Amino acid sequence: MDTSSRFRFALLRCARLLGDEVNAVLLEHDLNYSLWQSLVIIKMNGQCTALDIAHELQISKPAVTKRLNTLIEMNLIESLPTTDKRQKLLQLSTLGEQQFQQCSDKIDDLETELLHGFDKSQLKQAHAFILDFMNSLQSRKDQHHG
Repeated sequence: MDTSSRFRFALLRCARLLGDEVNAVLLEHDLNYSLWQSLVIIKMNGQCTALDIAHELQISKPAVTKRLNTLIEMNLIESLPTTDKRQKLLQLSTLGEQQFQQCSDKIDDLETELLHGFDKSQLKQAHAFILDFMNSLQSRKDQHHG
């Protein structure tokens, strides 16, 4: 296996393992990573539409709508009245704010535990590399699909 294959395998495996750890935390709150991503985007923006979330996650609007319907049923998000009946403006409900904070705190604790013992300068360098790599992938995607 050459270096690039080993890197790709390690990166994908790491993402999968981290996703599994985060899902274990979220499962305690009847959530999963897909639902969590939507909650994070709504929290970051205060209010947003399904289209905003689809764009941010780079997935289809129907896939987002399915997630949002689940979150509405769980009373974690609520829709606000808008002048455009075709778009719902969404925000976290009071329960959603509470659940978000609880999950966020637990995920922060998990990350602290997982990163304990790693050198801060190595973490900073790794973070910079991952951001550069992600930006390179995004640029490539934009060129081919934009």
